[in-house]
Amino acid sequence: MMAQYPNLAGQNQSYLIKQLENFHTGARTNQIMQAMVATIPPANFAADVKDLAYYFSQQKLNPKINANATDPKTTLKVLTLGEHIFRSGIPASGVPACMACHEADGMGNGPMAIPRLAGQHELYVFTQLEQFSDGQRSNDPHSMMRMIASKLTKNQMTAVAFYVQSLNPGLVLGDGPKNYEQMKTQRSQTPLIGVPADQVASKNAKPTPAKTPQL
Repeated sequence: MMAQYPNLAGQNQSYLIKQLENFHTGARTNQIMQAMVATIPPANFAADVKDLAYYFSQQKLNPKINANATDPKTTLKVLTLGEHIFRSGIPASGVPACMACHEADGMGNGPMAIPRLAGQHELYVFTQLEQFSDGQRSNDPHSMMRMIASKLTKNQMTAVAFYVQSLNPGLVLGDGPKNYEQMKTQRSQTPLIGVPADQVASKNAKPTPAKTPQL
C-alpha cells in the first residue's frame, strides 16, 4: 500500500459514492480517477458506484499498517500540535476543531458524507489539505474545507496529517497504538485545551505530493 493512495478500507459509503459521482461529473478532478469512472457503464452507473462504495466500506481498517510505519522524524511536538488542532482547532485563526465534523475517533459521519480520517495516510491527507487550500480541490460542501485549509500553515497541515494517520478507532477516543507512552505522559502533564497552537512548533518538512488516483 502506497502512502500517496488513499486508504479506502472502512471509508464511509456515502462519502465514497459522492466522490465517485463528483469524478464522473467533473466536480472533482483527477485524470486517473476520472478515466476509471468513465469505464463504468452509464446504464448501471448508480448501482455499480453504490456496490463499489459498499465493498470498500465493509473492509476492515488495519491500524497496524500505519502503526508500524512511524516516521522517525515525526516528533512529539508534531503529533501534539496535530492533536491540538484536531481536538481544539485554532480559535485565533478561525479554524474549528477537526473532530467537530470528523468525530473524536476520526471515523467521520456517514449520513453527512463526511470521510473517515482515522488511519488515513499522512501524505494523502496533507495533499488534500493543500489542494483545498489552493483551490485545486473544490467539491467540499459550502466551501468548508477550502476555508479551513486556507487558514492552516504547511506545518500545521503536516501535523494534522500525521496525527489522523495515527488514530486507531479500536481504542478509546481513537488514540493510536504507536509508541505513544511519551505522548500520553505529555498529555497528562500538559493539557492541550487552551494552549495556542502557534506555541507548539513543528519543524517537519513538507511531504512531496504525488500525482496519483485519489478518493
